[in-house]
This record gives sequence, C-alpha cells and structure tokens, in this order.
Amino acid sequence: MMDKQFSYKAKDHRGETVTGIVTGQTRREAALVLQAQSLIVLEISEKKKSEELFEKEFNIRIRPVTVEAFCRFCRQFHIMLNAGIPILKCLELIGGETENQGFAQDISGVGHRIQSGASLSQAMTAYPRSFPTLFVFMVEAGEMSGNLNVILFKMAEHYDAEEKKRRQLQQTLFYPMILSIVFVLVLIFLITAVLPTFADMFTVMNAELPGPTRFLMGLSRGLSVGWPMIILALAGLAAGLTLLMEVNMVANLRDKLSIKLPLIGVLNHKRFLERIATTLGMFLGSGIDLLVALNRLEGVTDNRYIKKELIVLREKVANGKSLNQGMAESGIFPSLFCQLVAIGEVSGSLPEVLETLNLIYADEVRVRIQLLHTSLEPLILLIFGGLVLFILAAIMLPVFDIYSAYSNM
Repeated sequence: MMDKQFSYKAKDHRGETVTGIVTGQTRREAALVLQAQSLIVLEISEKKKSEELFEKEFNIRIRPVTVEAFCRFCRQFHIMLNAGIPILKCLELIGGETENQGFAQDISGVGHRIQSGASLSQAMTAYPRSFPTLFVFMVEAGEMSGNLNVILFKMAEHYDAEEKKRRQLQQTLFYPMILSIVFVLVLIFLITAVLPTFADMFTVMNAELPGPTRFLMGLSRGLSVGWPMIILALAGLAAGLTLLMEVNMVANLRDKLSIKLPLIGVLNHKRFLERIATTLGMFLGSGIDLLVALNRLEGVTDNRYIKKELIVLREKVANGKSLNQGMAESGIFPSLFCQLVAIGEVSGSLPEVLETLNLIYADEVRVRIQLLHTSLEPLILLIFGGLVLFILAAIMLPVFDIYSAYSNM
C-alpha cells in the first residue's frame, strides 16, 4: 500500500498553530506521526491528486544557488544547532533570511519533509539542485555519528575553500581573456579595414605581391563577403564538437587530457588530488567505512576518466588490497600521495594524513595558479603580437617593393 499525503492543522508545544503536509498509509498513521512530534492535531485530511497537481511547485530558478550562499547556509545552520535551536526552527529562520527564492523554497520543503517523518538527509535528497550529493552524504554521516554541527562547520570550510580557489582562478584568467579579445578585434580590424585600403593601391600599381600578402588579401575578401557563411560554419562546428564530446570514448579522452596537459592540466590534477584528500579525510574522520567512502568519492568530480579510476580503486580495495596499493596501481595518484597514505594506514592516522595531503596540494594549487598567471600573459602577447607583426609585414613588404622600384627608375 502506497503512502498518501495528508494536509493538517495542529498546535505545537508553545500553543502556536502550525500547518503542513504529512505522509502515511492511513489518516490514523499520519496522525500518529504528528503526535510523535509533540503536535496536537486539530484537522487532518487527505490531499486529492488534483490538489497535489495544482499546488505542485515548479520552482523555476532565475538564479542558481551560489557557493557563497551555500557556505552561509552551512555556517548559520552550524551556529544555530550549536546554540541548541531545533532543526526545524533553524530551517525556518534560515529560509526566511535567504534571498534566493528557489533556495528558500527548497529549505522550506526540507522542513515540511522532516515534519512528515523524514530525516534531514532524506529530506535534502529530494532537492538536488540546492543540496549537493556530497553534502547530503556528509549530513547523513553526521546524523549517524551525532556530530552534525561539526560536519556542517567542516562543509562550510570545504565549500568556502573551493569558492576562494575558483575566484582566484577566475581572476587569473580574466586579464588574459580580455587581452585575447582585444587582440582578436585588432586582427579583424587590420584584415577587414586596413588591408583592403592597401589592396586597392597594389592593384593600381600592378605590384607583384608576396605570398603572405596574397594569403591575407584572400582572407580579407572572404571575411568581407562571406562572413554570414563563416558564422554559420563556426556555429555548426561548435554544435558538432559539442555532440562529439558526448560520445563516451571522446569524452574519456577529453577528460584524460584535461589532467595531463601542461599548465592547466597539471593544475586540474592538483585540484582533484586536493579535493580527494579533503573529502576522503572528512568521510573517514566522521567514522564512515572506507569502502562506503570510496563509493561516495565518485561524486567529487565530473571527470569521466577520474571516475573510472576511482571505481577501479574501490574494486581493488573491496578485493583485499590496501588503499595505498590500489592508489599506486592507478594512473592518477602520484608517489607522494601513495606513500603518505601508506604511512597513515600503518599508523592508524589516515584522516590526519589526508588532512596533511590536503594542505600540501592546496599550497601546490596556489603556486600553480600563480604560475599560470605569470605564464599566460607573455604567451598571449607572444602569439598575438607575432600575428600582428605578420599582418603588418605582409602589408608593408609590397609598399617597400614599390618604393624601391620607383627609386631605381
């Protein structure tokens, strides 16, 4: 027999009237759930299918839940729980102060589900757009171990650190991106506006043009006349590449290259290792079994190549190998990572060792971002500066030839 939904009105321990929705197979069972929550039931009635459809929340998000807002949620929840405020009251207060309406509705929905008898982690599972899988699993671990407020504090620190690295990387890439856009606009201006002016002069002079100049003049005519077709071709190419990237073999190759390429690939790899150390350390520090932790570890990244390696690692540990042996046979864990994990397993201090690895790779990520910042700017200047010089040389070479020809007359 499937559970039904019942609307209710009741009095709480303070004498205030509360309303909501509770699930149960019968009206009596739903009333017992409410009585277990110290509520005095005033009214209770089954919700009809038509009412459920009419009242259904479509929850169209105008703004996504930002990491900053989610960190604030974790910190507020931690402070309130630490102060002894009940979970339902915490959710009510936080939801009322949340600016993002979609997030506020989901927080309220979590409260309603808890009133219906669900645990906090079970209630959050119903709102994946607001509560990440990793967070829900850590909340579940906190409920089982009884240290939910500590888990919330750790998750706030985790997401705060992730947000700081994301902003640092954005700041690093912002200037090179602006520089690239300016250079591209300059190149287009030189090819489509400056070069045609000289082309008319070369035609009048009947000058013999070198290869680079002929190439650029042909490119200029193509851009001037066929730019709509070029835009359509580029759009088609982008759409084709997007579809191609969804092919499993191509996606695996792309994700593998994303951690193997110089500069940005190495940075991605270090960030992944830091995230693995942080997450696995939090799991094990919360008393979660290693195999269960490894099973949940796949949710820390969308990289298919890394996910595949983590699945293989979990299978090796399940078959009796130690964690460091499984990592040593993988292609994604460096020797330092494996050696320190081996020390942690032998000494029984694996969570502490993983915290040390987190600090090591966090520092390496910071250094790599600085290296990327110092490397990208001169690299972009060199590439685009060379292209501008090539265009100017292609324009000026025939001018010098014409000048030399008139000087020798």
